[in-house]
Amino acid sequence: MASLFGLVFSILAFVFAKRASTAAREARDAALRQSLSESMNDAARTAGEVTVYLSAEKKEVAYVRIGDLMNQISYLRGRWQDRLSKKSTDNLSRTLGQLRSIHQVLKTTGDLGEEDKVRLATSCQEVSEVLSVERGVAIRAAEAIDEQ
Repeated sequence: MASLFGLVFSILAFVFAKRASTAAREARDAALRQSLSESMNDAARTAGEVTVYLSAEKKEVAYVRIGDLMNQISYLRGRWQDRLSKKSTDNLSRTLGQLRSIHQVLKTTGDLGEEDKVRLATSCQEVSEVLSVERGVAIRAAEAIDEQ
């Protein structure tokens, strides 16, 4: 009788441990997805700020914020590489290259002409859009996993 009771107890303990493990894994994944979403949102917000600074002709501040944004995107690529799709990773890489070009233009160019300002602001807006889209992709993927 004691052996049977011990067997039943062991089975129940195993089932509850399995459920707890699954719940812990799901909570961890949810926290990671939330972190990815917040990181993408912060980067998109920074890109929006750069656009505003360029429009307000605050070249030095824009230059610094672009450096910050390049660091954010590098972090995103390194931190989330295994959770991002190939397309998302490519988008972030292309965006980083675009930011490097903008950064270089701001570093080497004296006064910007109107055409240059418009081109830089447009590029920064494109960066912001890519980051917003990637944030949406991350949220959609998180919601799809949560529904399963």
